[in-house]
Amino acid sequence: MEKGSFKNMKKQNQKNILTLIKNEKGISRAQIADQLEVSRATVTNIVRELIKLKLVRESKMGMSRGGRRPMLLKLNSEGAYVIGIEWGIEAIRAVLLDFEAEIIEEDQINTEKYTLAEYKNHTFSLIKKYKDQLKDSNKIIGIGLGIHGLVDPEAGKSIFTPHFDWGEVDIKSILAEKYDYPIFIDNDVRMMAAGEIWQDREDFIFINTGSGIGAALVFKAELHYGNNYAAGEFGHMKITDDGPICHCGKKGCLEALSSKESIIERYHKLKDLKSEINFDQIMINFQKEENEALIVINDALKYFGRAISDLVNILNPEAVIIGGLFAEYEETLIKPLYQIVKEESLAQAVKDLKISTAYYQEFAGAAGAAEKVLNNFFELKI
Repeated sequence: MEKGSFKNMKKQNQKNILTLIKNEKGISRAQIADQLEVSRATVTNIVRELIKLKLVRESKMGMSRGGRRPMLLKLNSEGAYVIGIEWGIEAIRAVLLDFEAEIIEEDQINTEKYTLAEYKNHTFSLIKKYKDQLKDSNKIIGIGLGIHGLVDPEAGKSIFTPHFDWGEVDIKSILAEKYDYPIFIDNDVRMMAAGEIWQDREDFIFINTGSGIGAALVFKAELHYGNNYAAGEFGHMKITDDGPICHCGKKGCLEALSSKESIIERYHKLKDLKSEINFDQIMINFQKEENEALIVINDALKYFGRAISDLVNILNPEAVIIGGLFAEYEETLIKPLYQIVKEESLAQAVKDLKISTAYYQEFAGAAGAAEKVLNNFFELKI
């Protein structure tokens, strides 16, 4: 296949037919023609082209409607691939997805220096690994990358990264200099939300937890960006006037009260420890009902739950999806969190609310970034 073949697929009928095949997971040419209201000859010609490109395959015989049994069409999982990468605060995560959005390779690299050079070099190595793994790297239809902080997705620029202090960086240009693929850059939590949109969620708030706390707002399966791409800076909601100083420089932010580092720091002070302790050990002590662990975790949940209830009262979403650190302790933390949200929210706003964890768990950011590429390829609105 010639390089760039996928980029030339601009005919709307091609996109419509591909999207229908994706959604139906087994559909005949006649059914496609009926649903899209185009001629069967048009469908036959386009499907022939899609099969030649190896994006679509014939799977099995369908039910007869009076004549010969029709051949059903499905996406060819090996027809195309996408790479998704998350530049997290503590690690770089990456996935290689096939054309049906199944993860076929995943990697995590813990970061040390938090420099732009470190993140770039690891990213180049991961992309090379995935290209080398494929028999035909021309089947890659795009790269998606999510990064924490404020991001301009139209320009592909990182505007502000509180934990990295890089300043404004043109991330898209860095990748475009090396790779001739469509490239999509966005905030990491919005990428996580893109992955949930792919799972047919439509109205929800995605909240990522850990060293930072961020949110993505989704209405009718479309991401809400705000006027200057700053929508979703949930971690910087002011919770109290006299709280600790946040990374953003302000006092009393949710992130300074319920993030991983804030919990560890407060526990350290309460216990007057002389040595370091990690979050996992605090959670072990919490499950043992140690007093100091109960205080710091319950307080963090209290602030977190109250902040979520404010969003629930304002936006009335179908679901709140939790990713990151708190999602790793789903059985321990999500149920009490839901109780706090339920108690603090208006009864009507929380009536049918579901609180769950991310579909892709710790690889939600990377998988979502890859699915951002797929969403664009199929021209799904996000």
